[in-house]
Amino acid sequence: MKIIHCSDLRLDSAMESALSAVKAQERNAEICRTFSRMAEYAAGNGVTVVLIAGDLFDAGRITSRTADYLLSIIEQQSAVDFLYLRGSREESKRAFMGRDLPKNLKTFSDEWTYYQYGEVRIAGTELTDEYEDIYDALLLNKDTINIVMMYGQTAPKCGQNLVCLPKLRKKKIDYLALGSLHSYQTGELGQDSIFCYPGCLEGHGFDECGEKGFVLLETDGGKLTHSFIPFAQRMFFDVPVDITGLVTAEELQKAMETAAESIAPEHLVRFTLRGTYTLETQKDFRRLLSRLEGNRYFVEIQDESRLDLPRESYAYDISLRGEFIRTVMASGKSDGEKEEIIRWGMQALNGKEIVL
Repeated sequence: MKIIHCSDLRLDSAMESALSAVKAQERNAEICRTFSRMAEYAAGNGVTVVLIAGDLFDAGRITSRTADYLLSIIEQQSAVDFLYLRGSREESKRAFMGRDLPKNLKTFSDEWTYYQYGEVRIAGTELTDEYEDIYDALLLNKDTINIVMMYGQTAPKCGQNLVCLPKLRKKKIDYLALGSLHSYQTGELGQDSIFCYPGCLEGHGFDECGEKGFVLLETDGGKLTHSFIPFAQRMFFDVPVDITGLVTAEELQKAMETAAESIAPEHLVRFTLRGTYTLETQKDFRRLLSRLEGNRYFVEIQDESRLDLPRESYAYDISLRGEFIRTVMASGKSDGEKEEIIRWGMQALNGKEIVL
């Protein structure tokens, strides 16, 4: 028997903190299609059940179009059951309000709900404020393979949106299917048992870099194995670039392109500039982005480099440039603010357009 464990799709998320409105809308459509591709994968590979462990939607932005699309995808794959446990973003049940759910979409409540598939027993509950007694109420059969679904951060104690591992270790759990973390992670729950976060199907920002996908579970002779399946259409990459010693915009561009040459153009890339630069360094990010964006789906630049400005280079300079730098350096502003002011000032003194 095969089972898919996924979580944290967050359909209809805004995603405009990094992307333009057009690309954010495009990415939302792609994430919906990734769910559809996963459903097709399940049907085509003999998967019996898909476990959705929370945050299927972004609760603040649930559109009727997305809800209808999701239900149609699930209904089309009628040979696969979809077990849906709501997470922290889904306090309301309005996503499917007024809609008839497909027979193969099954849900959970704030009490333990059990589903049996041959030798596999799947239990799940949605944690509420009344979480103290829920662990004692879990009933599992020692003669079955037991999968338990919950949503929250693992913790040594009980609490809201916390999954208390000590209270679960003595249960006969073979696999604890969790949702909440956006990267694949496993840990030991007990002898021959684990807890697992599959991470999200698709990354939503540069805090979710790297491979994303789902976990495929397989049973054989009373044993349960699992493997992570990369499945995202696009990935986020944060690429560090040392710009120490680079001066021209062409040199900066070449350094960035070299650092990201192994990353396919369909992915999203942030170049994080590090090291030091001088007043002569041509940090024209607007021009750099226009060049880099021509070859990639999405590019952004984050500047963490520091200005290399030895005191002797301005202390005795009697020009307007020296006086300006001395005035700024003597101010009470932070080092970062001083760097920005000096950079803007040098652009103005050189008759160039100020690039923020």
